[in-house]
Amino acid sequence: MNTRNKLKNINPYKAGSSKILGKKNVIKLSSNESPFGPSLKVLKVIQQVSNTANRYPESESRSLKNSISKRYKLNKKNIFCANGSDEILGLICQLYLTKGDEVIIPKNSFLMYEIYSKIHNAKIIKSKTSNFEVDTNNILSNINKKTKIIFVANPNNPTGLYIDKNNLNKFIKKIPKRIILVLDAAYAEYITSSDYENGMKYVSKYKNIIVTRTFSKIYGLASLRLGWCYANEEIIELLDRIRGPFNVNRVAQEAGSIAIAEEDIERKLVAHNRKWLKTIKLELNKLPLTVYNSQANFIFIKLNNGITEKKKLNKYLLSKSIIIRTLDNYNLPECIRVTIGTESENKMLISAFKSFFKNAK
Repeated sequence: MNTRNKLKNINPYKAGSSKILGKKNVIKLSSNESPFGPSLKVLKVIQQVSNTANRYPESESRSLKNSISKRYKLNKKNIFCANGSDEILGLICQLYLTKGDEVIIPKNSFLMYEIYSKIHNAKIIKSKTSNFEVDTNNILSNINKKTKIIFVANPNNPTGLYIDKNNLNKFIKKIPKRIILVLDAAYAEYITSSDYENGMKYVSKYKNIIVTRTFSKIYGLASLRLGWCYANEEIIELLDRIRGPFNVNRVAQEAGSIAIAEEDIERKLVAHNRKWLKTIKLELNKLPLTVYNSQANFIFIKLNNGITEKKKLNKYLLSKSIIIRTLDNYNLPECIRVTIGTESENKMLISAFKSFFKNAK
């Protein structure tokens, strides 16, 4: 099979919009980014390190691994750093997939799981969901001899719903140890519920679990492309063998090392997110919408009157310089995803929603 034919069944990833033609001061709530950006301390180190752009970065990301290890009390030997957590997803597929293998992905999950799996000729099995929640029993029922990888985002993107600690524990115990389970915890920092488990504790017990994390969300470093994972030392060694020699640039390494240590700032960001997650849900629940109990830095919403209403709402919000994420490419044509913004952005969003539905009567 030539390359062109091989890629025919892969739909390219389409990012959330960033601009509105003819408008300035756009409120971008489409990509789950931090509305605040890096801290002053991080910005300072970015400026300093930029002066050494002519030099290659440190290949092993040692300083960054030390900072991650210290922050989360993890073994450095079990940490792998990468050019965004999606690089890790691609490397995992490169390591473990060959033609004819099967990969289980819950319906309506992060699109890159499917894209990377298809690049390596794997067959995609979409497990069922129940009211958009991941059905772990259905994942287990789809396992067979050909299953090589299971991808689970916890909490899930684009829904913001998560598998609770008790069900996650039962689920992991039943997965055959020959199958790689990737727990994508990109939004873990935002979850404050006591029944949430980010998956780190399972790595010491199960050699087949890889937990991925990112600096793109709460740390406000999306444009630097920085991610990491925690896994058994044998898996880390394999990832190190096939990665690029300088896969994490120096600016990202230095910025990440500072950002992850600023726990006071992180607590403030979590508090802001928790406050506005609750407030926006409360206000939007007064409208003729189905607002789901998303627990990340975004809210998943279904339009009660379907696709036509979704299109009208999106058009209206764009006229108010507000960009949200429509979810057609997730096969959710009646749904939208809205990122938590700054206080002023959130207030403008709520006002725009209320105005739309008032005028729609």
